[in-house]
Amino acid sequence: MNEIAQSPAPLTIDDVRRKATHIQDMAEAQVRHITADRHAQLVIAGVVVVLAAVSVAYYLGTRRR
Repeated sequence: MNEIAQSPAPLTIDDVRRKATHIQDMAEAQVRHITADRHAQLVIAGVVVVLAAVSVAYYLGTRRR
């Protein structure tokens, strides 16, 4: 019971640098993920617009006959 509580090791610059690098890597990964999702949304929106244009052109073409 008379054990002396050991204090944690002191925080060093290297510890802080490692943690900052880890956080930066995580942030970059999130940005890549969000960018990829945004790119996919733009591609899908483009496909929908093209399909809508083709549908309207087909509809207008069949009305003229």
